[in-house]
Amino acid sequence: MDKLGVEAKHLEPSRTVFHGIVPGLSCSPISQIRLDVLFGTSDHFRREPIWFEVVDLSSAYHVLLGRPALAKFMAVPHYAYLKMKMPGPKGLITVAGDYRKSQEFAQAGTKLAKSLVIAEERHQLDRIVALAGEQPTVPVSVKESAGEASFQPSKDIKKIPLNPEDPSCSKYVVVGAHLSSK
Repeated sequence: MDKLGVEAKHLEPSRTVFHGIVPGLSCSPISQIRLDVLFGTSDHFRREPIWFEVVDLSSAYHVLLGRPALAKFMAVPHYAYLKMKMPGPKGLITVAGDYRKSQEFAQAGTKLAKSLVIAEERHQLDRIVALAGEQPTVPVSVKESAGEASFQPSKDIKKIPLNPEDPSCSKYVVVGAHLSSK
């Protein structure tokens, strides 16, 4: 926050949760802040206030504009050309991206995503190991475990052949003997 020159008093609480930034994980922002953003050049620009979510993530990107921000600007992004066009007071404003930087950021983002997923998996494994250590182990005899694991039908059963016309058929259905005819 100090690098941006933003004081804590300018931050407001946020209830947003991000999904899909890191595969399989969600991220909750620390807070949100409203900043004025200028697009374009000094002779042809557009100034808009935008609410930004402040997130504690190590990322190659400084800002992610989501669909609400793009809709607010009536912007049309073209991802293949790394360009975005939006209306301005003197006509269209074109914001162009840099392919080299985009590739660098994509590679850094992939490394970050992998490290965060690995860290989360380690955290989950540590929790599982801790839970397993808390549960007392009860020795079970082999005879008891075999009897519990196998299905034991009740004593009052009927075996009904699947094909009553073929008495040599060994396939049958087992049903309870005390079932009503309904």
